[in-house]
Order: sequence, then structure tokens, then C-alpha cells
Amino acid sequence: MKNKSKGTALVTGAAKRLGQAVALHLADQGYSIALHYNSSKAEAMKTAAFIYKKGVRCELFACDLADPKEALRLMAQVHQAFPDLNLLINSASIFVPNTFGAQDLTLFNAHWNINFKAPYILSCEFVRLVKQGGIINFIDTNVVKNSSRYSDYLLSKKALAEFTKMAAVSFGEAIRVNGISPGMILTPVNSQKDDREIRAKKIPLKSVGNPQYILDTIDFLLKNTYVTGQIIAVDGGEQLV
Repeated sequence: MKNKSKGTALVTGAAKRLGQAVALHLADQGYSIALHYNSSKAEAMKTAAFIYKKGVRCELFACDLADPKEALRLMAQVHQAFPDLNLLINSASIFVPNTFGAQDLTLFNAHWNINFKAPYILSCEFVRLVKQGGIINFIDTNVVKNSSRYSDYLLSKKALAEFTKMAAVSFGEAIRVNGISPGMILTPVNSQKDDREIRAKKIPLKSVGNPQYILDTIDFLLKNTYVTGQIIAVDGGEQLV
């Protein structure tokens, strides 16, 4: 194991995609990793194996964040296993197209519970258990907009953005809270067509991003201890147009 630990980071949704990249990066930075996953156990085990090879402690925590009771238990379990917990990365989310007005509220509840309520619960429990640390919420560059094919998703992320700012005020000097709004960073989910190169021509920097830009932003937020309540758009200027 690496001798000099910076503490422990709980990364939600860390089995794959951006959450995985964040977990691996923080392990490189000297953090022990509490790796949360839900249904992606095989991917979570592979990610943990990569982290073990770095000489860093990593434990897996299965939790369905759609269930508020499970989300509440998760933080206590992580803190018990890692008393030096000092960083929470709320990365897990779902992203399913729908519009307002559905009589069946299944999708609404899923988006609300996973994308907003779980980060809210985990953040509040983190503050209760941890003396000093940081929280970084993954939001979305489209929170500045009001039209979307992903209405419930966007609404939940708008709520998370506002919570990020309010929490920074509420939690004060002990726990800094910031957010990152990714733009065109990863290939689309849900079998969507990858049209990022076409869409990128309409944004100021006219290019598609990659996960390293997100990791660099995390490094900045961790290093600069005079920043709190900020939401940094890593999107090539997409929010501006």
C-alpha cells in the first residue's frame, strides 16, 4: 500500500464511465477508494483490481441509490470501513429521455431519487460524520437551459446545482462543496447516435472533450481551498450558446 494517504474518497457510480475514471485518478493521487456500484458488479470488480495494482486500498459498496434508506446506510458503512473519509464525489446518475406529464411517475421518481435525493442524503450524512473534507457533485452543462428531451433528468440536475450552492453556505468552512458540469465528454448512453462531432461545431471551442478535462478540474477544486459553492462548466463553451 502507498504510505502517504490523502484520505478516502467515496465515488458513487464508480464501476464504469466517468465515475471509474475519477476513482482511478484519485487512487493515483493517494486516496483510498470506497467504490460504489449498483448493478455493475463485474465492472466494479475490474475497476477495483486496477486500483489494487496501484497499491491503494479499495473496497466495494453495493447500493441502490434509488432507495433513500439504502443511500442513508451507505455513508455509515463507508465511514465505518474508512474512518479517514474526507471526500465525496457524487457521480452516479441516470439519464433516460422523457417529457413532463407522464401519469406513470416511475421515471420521475428514479431520476429524482438517484440524481438529487441520493447526493442530498449522502452529503448531509457526510457532513454529520466527517470533520473536514470536500464534496464534488457532477451536474450537467445543460442546467442553464429549459428545453430538453430529458425533462425529468434535467430537472433533477437543476435541483442538484442549486443544492450545491446552498450546501456550500450551510456546511461552511469545514466542508467545501462544488460542482462540475460536463459537456460532450463521453460517448452517449442508451444506444444514442454519437453526434458529438457535429454538435461540437456549434460551440465556441468547436471540439469534443475527454475525461482528462474533468480530472484536471477535480484537481483544481481539491487544491484550491478558497473555492466553494462553484459549478465549473467543462464543456468547451457549450453553456454559452
